[in-house]
Amino acid sequence: MDIKRIILIKGAVETLEFFSLQLAEAFTEHKIPAWFWDMRAPLGSREAFCALADLDASVLLTFNFIGFSGESQFQSEHGGTLWEQYGVTSYCIMVDHPIYYYKRLRSHISHMRLVCIDRGHKAFVEKFYPFYGKAGFLPLGGTPLPGTGIPFQERTTDVIFTGNFVPVEHLMPHIRHMDEESRGFYFDIIQELIEHPCIPLEKALISRLEGEFPQITREETLSCLHGMVFIDLYLRTYFRQKVVCCLADHGVRLLAIGKDWEKAGCRRPENIRMAGMQDSLACLKAMGNAKIALNIMPWFKDGAHDRIFNGMLQGCAVVTDSSAYLDEILLEGRDYAGFSLEHYEEAAQKAKELLAAPGKAEELAQNGFQAASQGHTWAHRASELLRAYDGGQPLRSQLWNCPKIT
Repeated sequence: MDIKRIILIKGAVETLEFFSLQLAEAFTEHKIPAWFWDMRAPLGSREAFCALADLDASVLLTFNFIGFSGESQFQSEHGGTLWEQYGVTSYCIMVDHPIYYYKRLRSHISHMRLVCIDRGHKAFVEKFYPFYGKAGFLPLGGTPLPGTGIPFQERTTDVIFTGNFVPVEHLMPHIRHMDEESRGFYFDIIQELIEHPCIPLEKALISRLEGEFPQITREETLSCLHGMVFIDLYLRTYFRQKVVCCLADHGVRLLAIGKDWEKAGCRRPENIRMAGMQDSLACLKAMGNAKIALNIMPWFKDGAHDRIFNGMLQGCAVVTDSSAYLDEILLEGRDYAGFSLEHYEEAAQKAKELLAAPGKAEELAQNGFQAASQGHTWAHRASELLRAYDGGQPLRSQLWNCPKIT
């Protein structure tokens, strides 16, 4: 069955709306119309949706279970969602670890295929939620802005980082209800992962749970994992602060786009130009005036973050920690400059070396641009999704057939 249209959702989360807009543009290039449900205009969107023809030949592409999280505007008068009522096949891309979506995943949504941005996440979903069938693997894509970049040697920003800083005290409500023993259990795991940051999150958490509670059931494991998102959030904040402050404290000037960087506690905050919150397009334009784009992976040990490809596509030399997936698609030293979280101070060293050797930095940027342009834009991701679809069944594409990660 041919796809009559792709349905996407906007008006919920700015970043996810931006991703959806890039995919919509790419689907249109494939002669498949894209239709948006605007959550800011629920009545008009609902009326327009119900008037669409061939809804059973339409595909909903959503992120993070938007449209399946109990929002009243998507509810059917007969119970369930409008997507289920009209037989719309749904694809849900989860941009964080599946432990964040425990309540949604356990509800066993019909007509839904799951898509993960990390192969470890994919293996986790297939193991613990087998009723969804084989999950997809689709890394985040990048967005080029043709004609907006500044020639490399004329760029005035040395290093850019796009992302918020979350002070630890803002995370504490996640564990405020716990007793001291339980908090100690959590911080023991955090310390293990700080010392051994190559360990995937789910491997460390499940190992500790099974060691502490040998008789723990599958459902109890999943419930406990959902309660342990604090650990993931803490690790993101910990390494983000360590790497960014390391650069600043070593005299590297950088632009930080995101909120609360004034609370990061860097010894030399004068080296950080804090631009506050900005939307996705503004971030990309700012990258177009930067020599180096810094990325710190949010514990994606077998995936990639869009900051990497966005930086490359805006002509930056990218400095990032790596993953098993990145090691397959890119070559460190040729396409990007890598560092390890075990030795996060390497990030400052790599940045200083590149700034001291602008010719080398420009060559790295050019190689990265070629790599991202040839296979890692949202247009490429849209093509992978379409190759994976044939009447609602997964076919042909590596999206569905990548190897299981144990």
